[in-house]
Amino acid sequence: MISELKIRNFKSLESVDLKLGHFNLLVGANASGKSNFLDTLRFLKGVGNGFSLNEILDGKSPSATSLKWDGIRGGSRFAAFRKPDGSPSETEEFHVTFRPRGLSDFSVDALIYNLICKVKNGATSVVSESLDSNLGPVFRNEERAFIEPGSVEDYDPPLDSQPPPFPNHRLADLLLSTPRLAMWGYRLLKPEKISRCANYVSSSLADMQYLDPLPAVLSDYSSKVARLGENGEGFASLIDEIENYGTKPALLEWLKELRPDEVDDIYALEGLNNDFMVAIKEGNKEFRAPSISDGTLRFIALAAAFFQPSMPKVLVIEEIEKGLHPSRLRLLLELMRSQSKRTGTQVFATTHSPTLLAWLTEDDRKTTFVCTRDAESGATKMRSLAEIPRFEELLENGSHIDELFAEGWLESAPQ
Repeated sequence: MISELKIRNFKSLESVDLKLGHFNLLVGANASGKSNFLDTLRFLKGVGNGFSLNEILDGKSPSATSLKWDGIRGGSRFAAFRKPDGSPSETEEFHVTFRPRGLSDFSVDALIYNLICKVKNGATSVVSESLDSNLGPVFRNEERAFIEPGSVEDYDPPLDSQPPPFPNHRLADLLLSTPRLAMWGYRLLKPEKISRCANYVSSSLADMQYLDPLPAVLSDYSSKVARLGENGEGFASLIDEIENYGTKPALLEWLKELRPDEVDDIYALEGLNNDFMVAIKEGNKEFRAPSISDGTLRFIALAAAFFQPSMPKVLVIEEIEKGLHPSRLRLLLELMRSQSKRTGTQVFATTHSPTLLAWLTEDDRKTTFVCTRDAESGATKMRSLAEIPRFEELLENGSHIDELFAEGWLESAPQ
């Protein structure tokens, strides 16, 4: 799990430091920086996949080994934070702290990945890159040495420690603009600590799933896919997989809470071309996806995402309240909160709903972040509800969080 994230000079995020939990919620007005934060996660996903910085920012065509990558909104041209005079920042920094599972044999309790990039003439390149553990350095590219955690012994890297004089300048530029994290995660080299630690971080970053299900996609036939697509591609085939996987009864319990005493079953109807369509059963009546309300379809898709046979390390959901009646938002919040802890999947979500905030627990408020933009610099400020002065005092004195949000108090509260 990502326990801390520090961002410097990426888009509107001039200086952001966050302590994160299993369930993380972003709130704020339009253009306050919520989407830019999600773009940071997408950027890190590209790093975990081993893409070059140019590919991450501007996109990548599909190949035999990877799917199409759409890049980051605005591309490399708008990736750097713009100073008040309009000039871009010269560096971008990303510092990600993990609390790892499965590395207990190395006594590694924390891993910190650091990436600093240089921005010049619209091009982005790697200045330095390092991975540290609570035992010491794992590897450091800026030193051209790769160090085992807890020791000072250097190992000869399989690649030249200094870039060779490539006759192909395009290849040289590609190597200089590509983070090495994924490379070190997938190489079966000694010492094992390096590859295991690097693989944990790179796979954790790469295994992010973005979800913004569209009713038009959910109501259509879908073919089998490896995982539910960003807009709901493969929705019906996922329902079929959930039934085969044995988790459908648990999913049905959540759907019955959404539509009490109505949903008796959910299943996938097979079409003519090895594709599927979702249907639900209420008593003796069958309702196929095109006749199910948009809000119900979206809730089913989000709920089903938490019962996928292959759960992602990170799940990102935009505007979770879309199409859902306010009275059902509490159910959605409980679903995300409980299932993120059950599965170990870390959730990041955005919302504009005051009603949803009314159901937050004290623990939720520690990882619910209010986004605002500084009027002079344009920089996004992010702080948890628990960090806002007098906020908890106001709640104790009878104020309601949904009213504070609707009135704009959360955004205007003193720093």
